[in-house]
Amino acid sequence: MTLRTYMLSIFILAIFLFLYSFYFSPPQIKKKKWYYGWLIIIGIVILYELIINFVVFSSGLSTILGAFYLYIFIFCTFYSIIHFIGWFFNGNIREKIQIYAVKIAFIVVILSMVGNLIYSNKITIKNYILKYENLPNSFDGFTIAHISDLHLGSFVSDNKLKKTTSKINNLNPDAIIFTGDLVNSSTKEIKPIHKECLKNMKAPIKLAILGNHDYHDFHKFSHYWGKDKLQPNMKLADSISSILKECGFTVLRDSLYFVAKNHDTIVFIGLNNYGKPPFTVYGNIYKVIDQIPNNLFSIVLIHDPFYWSEGLFDDIPLTLSGHTHGGQFGFFINSKLRLSFASINGKSGGLYKNDKNNKIIINTGLGHVAINFRFGFSSQICHIKLQKGRNID
Repeated sequence: MTLRTYMLSIFILAIFLFLYSFYFSPPQIKKKKWYYGWLIIIGIVILYELIINFVVFSSGLSTILGAFYLYIFIFCTFYSIIHFIGWFFNGNIREKIQIYAVKIAFIVVILSMVGNLIYSNKITIKNYILKYENLPNSFDGFTIAHISDLHLGSFVSDNKLKKTTSKINNLNPDAIIFTGDLVNSSTKEIKPIHKECLKNMKAPIKLAILGNHDYHDFHKFSHYWGKDKLQPNMKLADSISSILKECGFTVLRDSLYFVAKNHDTIVFIGLNNYGKPPFTVYGNIYKVIDQIPNNLFSIVLIHDPFYWSEGLFDDIPLTLSGHTHGGQFGFFINSKLRLSFASINGKSGGLYKNDKNNKIIINTGLGHVAINFRFGFSSQICHIKLQKGRNID
């Protein structure tokens, strides 16, 4: 299913559920004076959220309204399903089922709101111990704090980034890796306090790459409905690179970063955003891979994990990525995110291995896109420890 078809399908479904819930609302509710005023407000929010997602991605306000829109969608979905089941019964049973539809849908929305408050404001450290036989001896015990998808414009509170900085510094990592999407669409989202937090993240090595939002090529109508090729905003990408450098990060854009320790060396390969269509591909991924020295332990940094599943990094021990947000819904089971709405070749978040026992970690991110909502898992920092040895899993 193309993005265009997907967006159109969601739009039609949302309108259908809204109209069904409105038309078949219980008579006792329709008699309330506030009922139609409330419907007008809900309609405005839905219209605003649809427009804001087609024209310009998300500010803190739009993500809050997006969450409100999602709660309306959840309510209408459960109400419509339960109410529709009632049509299969007669008399009092039908009436009771359709009355309970309101109560059940309302309970589901309350649970969703409570869950979101818990998961959206909590930052979890996901620990990974990865063993490699070909890891150089000097890098046995090397640690990485991996963060991704900050989307600073969607932050409702600056305390979240402050807590992130504190947690990273408590880990005392050898390297901090950021795998893209610092903003939603503009450097205006970056406040002085954000820069201060990024500067205060302490590690001997701080590396960053850019994500698709850092190029801002996705917000136009043409992304959904048109046929014109999207053009990246290179000025934005260059500005974000400069800000990250100001905060102590080395920004890798199709380039290599060598780390030497004693007589051993490893290399980080930082790639531009090579995304699954419709996201634009920048640079030349094959040219960069050809530059990787043979038999050197390598770690790829790429925002979109699509190409790992395509087998492009089969011979590279570790790939770090983000992008998916885990669909902002799902549950971690055995180090993998399950029941998520976002999947790239069957991978949503967590740790995955290929046939050669080489691995990818997909960080589900710290921020939000479109909707200030997370359920089932929290914003996360991945803490990765590399060890010399044979993986017997």
